Amino acid sequence: MVEWLSRRLDNFLGRTQDRSMQVPPGLVCWLDGRPSNLMALGLALQHLAVQSVYFVLPAAAAAAISPDPLDATRFLCLSILAAAMWQTLQLLTRGPVGSGYPIPATHSAALLGAYMLTGHAGGSFGTISAMVLLAGLASIGLTFVMHRMRVLMPNEVAGVVVMLIGVALISLGTRQLGLQPGGIPPDSVGLGVVFGSLAMMVAVGLSRTRAAPFSVLIGALVGVILSLSLAPLPEGAGQVLGASAWIALPRPWLPDFTTVQPATLLAYLLALVAMIATAAGSIAVFQRAADAEWTRPDAPPLRRGLLANGLALSFAGLIGGAAPGPATAAVGLSIATGTLARRIGWFGVPMLLTLALCPKLITLFVLTPAAVKAAMLFYVGGFIMAQGCQLITVRLLDTRRTLVVAFGLCGGIVVAVAPQIFLQLAPAIASPLAFGAVVAFFTNLVTLPLVARRAEQTVTLGALAGRQASDWFAGVAAAWGLKPQTARAAEHALSELAELLTERGLAKLLLSARRAEDRVEITLAWPGEALPERSRAGQAEDLLGPMEAQERFAVWLATREAQSFTQRATAEGTEARLVFED
Repeated sequence: MVEWLSRRLDNFLGRTQDRSMQVPPGLVCWLDGRPSNLMALGLALQHLAVQSVYFVLPAAAAAAISPDPLDATRFLCLSILAAAMWQTLQLLTRGPVGSGYPIPATHSAALLGAYMLTGHAGGSFGTISAMVLLAGLASIGLTFVMHRMRVLMPNEVAGVVVMLIGVALISLGTRQLGLQPGGIPPDSVGLGVVFGSLAMMVAVGLSRTRAAPFSVLIGALVGVILSLSLAPLPEGAGQVLGASAWIALPRPWLPDFTTVQPATLLAYLLALVAMIATAAGSIAVFQRAADAEWTRPDAPPLRRGLLANGLALSFAGLIGGAAPGPATAAVGLSIATGTLARRIGWFGVPMLLTLALCPKLITLFVLTPAAVKAAMLFYVGGFIMAQGCQLITVRLLDTRRTLVVAFGLCGGIVVAVAPQIFLQLAPAIASPLAFGAVVAFFTNLVTLPLVARRAEQTVTLGALAGRQASDWFAGVAAAWGLKPQTARAAEHALSELAELLTERGLAKLLLSARRAEDRVEITLAWPGEALPERSRAGQAEDLLGPMEAQERFAVWLATREAQSFTQRATAEGTEARLVFED
């Protein structure tokens, strides 16, 4: 039993199952690259500049729970500690945890609506801790049951989630400015700070100078200077800053399960769909950038990355921090600069730990004027929405995929435009991100059976059997719009297997093909014994060996490009099944 379980885990998460990767041309440093200490430090600082923009998310969540800036500082320190754990787990290159990719971590926007709902329900930081812990445990469990992640979370669903994250950030920016019902609209000074900060961010970002990666921080600094010169300091800001220590270990908030409410818990679990989709999308995007021969996501690193995501969520719940997740903008920065080395990620971990242990620096961020935080949210939110558009259009949008995107975005925007009715009738989904992600997820799931297609053919085995089987599938592939490489691999396999069965003296071969969302399954049935199991690698000496060795080589030659090849005995003889990714 233990040996069987170990074998199953190795097949599911083992690093020996990873596809070999080819280094793309034009990269400055690949995964195993060794940039100099100075270069790695500078690149890690660039990542930190992007990561720090998301600090506004736990700060906003803390404001919904408590008006005390010291509580916000404590919550933000714990949240940064959880982000450091997320980044560390993803960097691991041994064991069953971690994708092995240097994906910078920050705070997930997927739970923003759930945090606000916790505050409206009178919850505490202990409530958030309990909810995040339960979400983390659920995420760990889902890693082992979602075997076909690409089917359940395709690019279209992940893109909708990323776009709605941008919508959520922009919505939070309007709340910071007091533009939503019940808020106090900004005066001319506040508006001037917003537009001045945004103008500086855009100017620096387009400058093509070494300062460009720091455009958000430079724009925020200009906004703070404008705000301080045109408006008085917030009352008590000096006392709050003076009460914060330079170095201190943040005290955790223990989970308080007694305050967990079903509606609020449901909001966290629904947002988990968006969190998993965001993590899976970021891992797949990084994987694609690091492999010159990438055609589809490699499942084992993706599963290990999602397991690390669940463990980091659980850690955040145990210490009382906000849920961590990938910094999608920082991933884009790594790809844009061609710097994918793990060494850069390892340099970034102690930087996050330093921030988490320095409350005074975090307090400065908490006390940042609301107009400056709003500008940061608008700027980052727009970029994230653009990334979501790119993710949605990775594949050609047919009618079904268009419906998934359309319904998901419409659902999220409806909640953004009219949140009150959702807060009254269904508070668990009163978040554009949570509702839109759930709508996109279930639209994809429900419409999957509608695109399944089938075809059958009986081939008379003889001298032309291989050609007949190949030509039949070529017509099927053209009618179904399969990728050329999928069609070629399947045609080759059918041709070789048909010729092999002809040599056995069989009379006929029944072929059937089924197309699902991301794969093609081909079934071959014949009245006779099964073929030999294919060898791991073809050996030239097999061609001169006994008949069984020759057949084993032929099976390997026919099925080497298939994702899987299995056989089973039936009442009529044998049935073989080939699976090709498309």
